[in-house]
Amino acid sequence: MKVLHIATMDHGGAGIAARRIHEALLQQGVESHVLCRFKRSSAPDVTAAQPDMGLYRPSRNPLVRSAERILRRRGKCLTEVERYERQMQTLDRRYGAAFTMPLSNFDLAQHPLVQQADVIHLHWVENFVDYPTFFAHVKKPIVWTFHDENIAFGGFHYSDEAQRLKEPFACLEEPFARIKSRALAAASDIHMVALCQPMARFYRDHSLANRFPVEIIYNGIRPDDFQVLDRRFCRQVLGVPEENCVVCFCASEINEHRKGLANLVAALEQLNIPNLTLLCIGEGQLPESEVHTVGTGAIANPRFLSMAYSASDILVMSSYEESFAQTPVEAMACGCPVVATPCGIIDELITDHNGVRCADFTAEALADGLRTALGRQYDRQAIRSDTTERFDIALIARQYLDLYHRCVS
Repeated sequence: MKVLHIATMDHGGAGIAARRIHEALLQQGVESHVLCRFKRSSAPDVTAAQPDMGLYRPSRNPLVRSAERILRRRGKCLTEVERYERQMQTLDRRYGAAFTMPLSNFDLAQHPLVQQADVIHLHWVENFVDYPTFFAHVKKPIVWTFHDENIAFGGFHYSDEAQRLKEPFACLEEPFARIKSRALAAASDIHMVALCQPMARFYRDHSLANRFPVEIIYNGIRPDDFQVLDRRFCRQVLGVPEENCVVCFCASEINEHRKGLANLVAALEQLNIPNLTLLCIGEGQLPESEVHTVGTGAIANPRFLSMAYSASDILVMSSYEESFAQTPVEAMACGCPVVATPCGIIDELITDHNGVRCADFTAEALADGLRTALGRQYDRQAIRSDTTERFDIALIARQYLDLYHRCVS
């Protein structure tokens, strides 16, 4: 069986998840490839699509090409994609929302890897897969793992932003929703994968997604990547006082509103814990607070992430919305207990033996959760064993392989 994973990036949360599945399939003898728009890895079986695969091809006439360059320098948009990109850039500068389009200049249906595959596995594909041409021309089994709520909207990725920014983005959200609806109406063989129970319910209740079957398969980790390391050594390396209580917060962009860092800081200020350090992992500006805060910047290497998690007493996930929540799983694989708001996989992940589920999304609920967690004793090796048993990527890959076979048959 030949499996092709398609993702906009081979990095970031969804890109890393796609590559973990791909690599686990390779280890199980499956012929697997990844096709992406933006490639960072050096892996030979990860391919970046070339611009000459585009739907819009430059004219062979040098005079026409020269005229097009002049028009673009003067701010003219020559294609529908360019016009929408210009509008999106203007709105992004003002609002900074996660907003993408179901159009692109890439004609992926004609790509050799797509044509050779038995099963197409889509991941986070926005601004890369051109919905109208792709779903009209690709008539193979498609498995689609959704890493957020974007399938239910035109361009938004989460309900919160869709509600808050409905009016300024209406000029794009409405046409994008129509484009998606028409494109998906032409698709007949899509098998949707949700990363947790709440997301499965969300898709089954939405008109754009509920005509396709949905099943739940978790994201996975490689157990060897995340380890319980010596706490004293890890704190020395990170510059964290050895005697302090360390609360860890991790996000790609720590200032992203959806991640709730401001709420966590407010909760810590309420608790007023002596000798407290807030360890922030990710890009962005550290919060202004009386709480002692240490920032590591972005960390991609699992070994260094293991050091941060092993140095921490508690990891807090304070998000308002998540489709899965990869960070708590990684932290628990390093034996670190988790305090989390009630979203994503948390109801399926957290027990009294590995952390605390907060009652709601307020700073008060976070403070209560932290107070409870810090008053307990946790067995870090037991937390790791349970997590790696449930989320081993080899197990996840076998679940996907079973789904591929059912799709083909």
